[in-house]
Amino acid sequence: MTRTFNSLIIVLLLLASTACSQRDQGPTGELFVMTQPSDAVVEVNGETLGTTPLQNSFIPTGDVLVTLRKEGYQTEWRSLTLATGERRVLELDLRPVRGLIVLNSIPSGANVSLGEVAAGTTPLVLHDLRRGTHRARLTLSGYDDREIEFRVEDRVPRAVNVDMISNSGTLVVQSTPPGATVFVDGRDEGVTPLSIERIGQGQRDVSLQLPGYRPYRRTVVIQAADTSRVDAEMVPIPGGLRVVAVPRDSRVYINGEFEGEAPVEIEEISPGSHSIRVTSRGHAEQSRTVDISRGQQLVEEFQLERNSGTLQIVTRPAGVNVNINGEFMGTTQPGSDASDVVSRPLLIDMLSQGSHTLQLIREGYEFETKRFFITMDQVTALDESLERQFIPNVLVRIGAGRDDVITGVLERRHPNGDLQIEIRKGVFRTIPNGSYISIEPLKQEEEVGE
Repeated sequence: MTRTFNSLIIVLLLLASTACSQRDQGPTGELFVMTQPSDAVVEVNGETLGTTPLQNSFIPTGDVLVTLRKEGYQTEWRSLTLATGERRVLELDLRPVRGLIVLNSIPSGANVSLGEVAAGTTPLVLHDLRRGTHRARLTLSGYDDREIEFRVEDRVPRAVNVDMISNSGTLVVQSTPPGATVFVDGRDEGVTPLSIERIGQGQRDVSLQLPGYRPYRRTVVIQAADTSRVDAEMVPIPGGLRVVAVPRDSRVYINGEFEGEAPVEIEEISPGSHSIRVTSRGHAEQSRTVDISRGQQLVEEFQLERNSGTLQIVTRPAGVNVNINGEFMGTTQPGSDASDVVSRPLLIDMLSQGSHTLQLIREGYEFETKRFFITMDQVTALDESLERQFIPNVLVRIGAGRDDVITGVLERRHPNGDLQIEIRKGVFRTIPNGSYISIEPLKQEEEVGE
């Protein structure tokens, strides 16, 4: 009991002595230091006070130098002036120590990945690496992949050298006849006869191409330090024909058969004479006969001359589909006042010179097919009216009774809700908003039933 009491007395005396000592230091202020991350060692004027977060109320006034140190992070210094009784807060984000590595491979040109991220090719300078252990993967065609581990200690540049281990073999390619272009995994390697060194081991796609012969292709397994051979017997192919024309998309006929729109390419065509005919709307067609030899790749060009004019058509009303010679050419649009009574002019170009058939279509209207004539390099203007049919399309209920219905053509729905209905051809009725219960689409069979 006496010993415990004596120890307590000693602690109290030490605390009192410390407090007196701090009071004896003279004027002080308070400093609160926080860092991200925490646990940084705090020194004030060279004296270690603790680790962050740190609060100290006995900082001498005047000019103060604060030093912050933490393993793996750069040392930070901050100077400040502290007045008597002043409370200062210092917050800092500590910067990690970064290193610099120069990564070399023998031979150079290896692709480097750090984790899942491609970093570049050797020789490679890696900036801003954090301290600690890092892993890198090096890949190079014809060599085994290498995975290495290295450490970054400080900002002093370090060189890391990696010897790549060859896993390649040799590929010898010959063809009959010679002169074929050789592709290995899609890369042009030269023409036969050919010897290719440093081919990476494993399966390789080998293909040969020679004009006038079918492509040759096979898979070859390359073994390290071994020689693989490909002996290709090239098979002759029939001739080929390519037809190009201006204008583009001209229709191409070969021996009377439609083959498509230019450019047309026929990879295999029998040797001999073939007739070619090319046509395009608004142009004079051209024909010629060509002779194709075995294996010959022939290109025939056609420049068609324009022999066409333009049709300008206005319809009453607008919104009319225009068909010429049975082909849809466009729809007339409302005039500048947004009314569909009269359309804006619709221009249809590249109509061949001569007679054409015009058909105009809009639901609820009738138009008799007519013919018109186009003159080369001239505009033919047409102003055509369609006769409107009376085909009721709505049913308006104005009451609950069976006879409280009005059928007709909805001519217009006014902004205030009033309805303008054509109840008989040329006879219109306005139904005020609020005087009708509903407006419903009218099916043809319902109209007949009424």
